[in-house]
Amino acid sequence: MTANDAAAHAGDAASMFLTPETIELLRSQLRSLARNYHRKPAAEVFVKARNVRDTIERRMPLTHRPSQTSDLFLLAGQSCALLASAAFDLGSQDAAETLTRAALAYVRPIDYAPLLAWCGGNLALLAYWDGRPAEALEHVRAAQALATSGTAKLRLHSIAARAHGHLGEPEHVRYELEAAAQVDRDVQDDHHDGIGGEFGFSLERAAMSAGSSWLLVGSGAEAVEASSRALDLLRSRPGEQHSGKVEMEATADLALAQLLSGDLESAVATLGPVFELPPEKRVDGLLSRLKGVRAQLIVPALRRQREATALGHQLEGFGRDFARSTLPGAPRYEIGS
Repeated sequence: MTANDAAAHAGDAASMFLTPETIELLRSQLRSLARNYHRKPAAEVFVKARNVRDTIERRMPLTHRPSQTSDLFLLAGQSCALLASAAFDLGSQDAAETLTRAALAYVRPIDYAPLLAWCGGNLALLAYWDGRPAEALEHVRAAQALATSGTAKLRLHSIAARAHGHLGEPEHVRYELEAAAQVDRDVQDDHHDGIGGEFGFSLERAAMSAGSSWLLVGSGAEAVEASSRALDLLRSRPGEQHSGKVEMEATADLALAQLLSGDLESAVATLGPVFELPPEKRVDGLLSRLKGVRAQLIVPALRRQREATALGHQLEGFGRDFARSTLPGAPRYEIGS
């Protein structure tokens, strides 16, 4: 009886304190979410990351140890960063920016440079998607002062290339992509490389982003080469490392590059796998790229062709059901709008 009473009291006492095992469990949950991000619907990641963040917030009052407080601030920042990625994929750029800034608020007091650099890159990405490429470059420059790992530098150069693409500056696009190719990927950090996954930046993701950058400045041949390289790299990956999101976005970019070259037949064939994607995997980045494809179909050289009309109708139907539309009360997204 004494032993049972002691065990019960110990269990009650443990619930009032923060144990190392609790912190490690939260760390493991976030690491798993980040590394498996590419295999899960964005809505599912959002719900799970929010649950982890809520748990962290409930645990914060249970400790006054500086080391544990720092651990919780870092974990809270990482959970908000994952939420930001999921919010962006679900089509809510405002929420993604708010969550990125929340992540920054958590990690600035502990001065964790890798996540600060990641968040700076994310603010840059959100800025150019929102039509603010000059602001995006300001975020990139600030983040580059904090980036130490090759992966972090590769990501930031790639984001800078996209921003210059939005500004219509092909020479700067080329400069940033050449700089990205020269980073030392053997230099690593605990965030971009130790956790990796959504916090990383693979070579195929970099190639896909390069294709998008070349499309922005109308360089179809370079876009075909970069997008094709992304797809080739993806095919060489084991199944558990294969990112369907990157594959579909690179596929959409390749189709647009083919249309820019007047090759409608190849573009139709290229987009075949995209139309097989279930609604929960139709993320905002893909739909935005398909809007570019849809716009190209109405140029004078293509708009009277029967195949172009059929493809346009197919794209519009595809955009009616997408990742955010799987959440209750979410608005529709129209590719043809």
